[in-house]
Amino acid sequence: MNSDSFKILGRFLLLIPLQVLIANHMRIFGYINPQISLLFVLWYPLRKDITSMLINVFFFGIILDSFSNSGGVNTAALLFICYIRLPIIKFIFNDKDLNLKLFRYSNYGTMPKIMLILTLAFIHQFIVYVLEYFSVSYAGSILFKTFTNSLFTTFVVVIFLSIFTSTKKQ
Repeated sequence: MNSDSFKILGRFLLLIPLQVLIANHMRIFGYINPQISLLFVLWYPLRKDITSMLINVFFFGIILDSFSNSGGVNTAALLFICYIRLPIIKFIFNDKDLNLKLFRYSNYGTMPKIMLILTLAFIHQFIVYVLEYFSVSYAGSILFKTFTNSLFTTFVVVIFLSIFTSTKKQ
């Protein structure tokens, strides 16, 4: 096992309990709670192949859904953002020829990182609420909850990243 595998396993073992035991019980105004499980996709190394990433995110989502009793909606949302993460990173960081081996979030400014987190959080929350409600008649509620949860998730993830990531450039 190389160091990347240990990091992925450590994040797996850290983020599941944090999401299930803490974040899922944070109910602001009765419905707003952060999805810090998004960090698993954000922190996953870009240089890894997409197949291993999808498999790891699938197991992460299934375990998260089984503890959260959410019926697979987090797994579907996490798999989707996992699949579209690279094109979104290329678009937001305006880097068409992204070198996956040299890519580091710390090489980019704060605003693009916040936009990336907000975009992924919005897509994740939208998929979760669409699958949860599964009705067009709830479109307003879906969009409102998606927007508010995405903002709160972005706020919490940015704080979490600023605390737990190094700012040194390599």
